[in-house]
Amino acid sequence: MRRIIGLALTLVAATSPLLGQHPAGLREVRGGGGGNAGFTLAIAQPLGEFRRNGAVAAGLTGYAVLGRSSVGLRIDGAYMVYDSDYRGYGISTTSSIGSLAFGPQITLGRGAIRPYGFATLGGSMFWTSVSDDNYCGCYDSDVFLLNGRFTTVSQVGTGVLMNVSRRVSLDFGVRDVRHERVRYVPAGGITENSDGSFTVDRVETPVRMRVFQIGVSVGIR
Repeated sequence: MRRIIGLALTLVAATSPLLGQHPAGLREVRGGGGGNAGFTLAIAQPLGEFRRNGAVAAGLTGYAVLGRSSVGLRIDGAYMVYDSDYRGYGISTTSSIGSLAFGPQITLGRGAIRPYGFATLGGSMFWTSVSDDNYCGCYDSDVFLLNGRFTTVSQVGTGVLMNVSRRVSLDFGVRDVRHERVRYVPAGGITENSDGSFTVDRVETPVRMRVFQIGVSVGIR
């Protein structure tokens, strides 16, 4: 958490001289007063107890920030996969995390470079599935849910928006994500037995990740 706050302060300090420049040197964004929306590609580093039970995760985040001032309401959704394995004969397993959270976002300035910070609270779901993609071609594909659990999630994040056009910006950010204690299938927790059946392990821990993201943001009129 201290590193997240420190990064936010560093971004603010690094960009404040730019925010103070004359408008001729820093093009102002117009038509984005209604907020912005975007999506990012994300890579998550497991932390804490999840470091022993999870793995580096990848996924997508999507968000919208509603408001006509520097303070807006952020609606934030994410989908991450922390374990995926193809086991042959069309059978694969996937362990995923989905979340939806809401909270305030503060964006500094209206120029070409705009640092921001946010904090959100919401809910998340952990689930693991086994899918059969019709390897033999004799029946339809099937998906079997092995585990599904809900919990709460809190996030603190920071980033910077950099203009590439009047309404489109690149979005670089990092966030600290904490899921409350939840029961889930750890990475590598599904074992195939000699008779073709599967043994599924489960653990119950808090889940914490540091998520790095890069994407595109579009101004909302």
